[in-house]
Amino acid sequence: MAQGPRLATMLVALMAALPILVRVPTAQAADVDAMLADAAAMIGRGDVGGALATAMRACYLAPERPRVHATLGVIYQRQGDRERAMASLTRFQLAGLLARGAPDEGLTHEIANAEALLVYLVNQERISRGLPALWPDLTLAEMARQHSEEMRDLGYFSHGSPLRRNCTLEARFRNAFNTTPRAVAENVARMAGTLWSFTPENIHDSHVRLMASPGHCENILWDRPDHIGVGIAVSNCGDYWITEDFALLDE
Repeated sequence: MAQGPRLATMLVALMAALPILVRVPTAQAADVDAMLADAAAMIGRGDVGGALATAMRACYLAPERPRVHATLGVIYQRQGDRERAMASLTRFQLAGLLARGAPDEGLTHEIANAEALLVYLVNQERISRGLPALWPDLTLAEMARQHSEEMRDLGYFSHGSPLRRNCTLEARFRNAFNTTPRAVAENVARMAGTLWSFTPENIHDSHVRLMASPGHCENILWDRPDHIGVGIAVSNCGDYWITEDFALLDE
């Protein structure tokens, strides 16, 4: 039985997946999938070293495959290596942005880095409390980006879209995954002001404010989801909208 969305909304004063189609031979792709599944299982057992070795073999076979870098990002974070974790998570987020046609230029890279930072901060909160880290997912990230962009472009701030097709979080999940969610939650945040708001410091501050809000914090620390998707939209004047989607995707 699907669990309905747990929604929480925050407006901060002062203050938008497409799959990556990498041409990997079918047998090799299956090998990579199996390796990444093994690495995830090792993480669950606490074998971080074995997980890293397995994920590195997958990276050797398919270095351009985004899921490889999502997996490496989580493993590096579990090892306490923030620099490598952020590099891998940023590469994962950038792959999703470029796949949807974003220009390979400065702002796109800044958005990828900011999205990766939020994934990292969410997982740091969870790991520090003994909860499993969430695995970044391309489709979930694209779903989040589309909602952030829609809020920016249509001038609203809510989980519910004025567009009937996207009127609820559950509806957006069904549109993205062609199935009913078993467990899904969402946080949204916004920062706007007279100066350029989209900075790493303000992104971090948005996370702090989310954690200080009971409903948002509950979503971040909810033990049912196993994946996360983060999407950020930025306006021409530097205002930004954040969507964090949490979902149970694996059996």
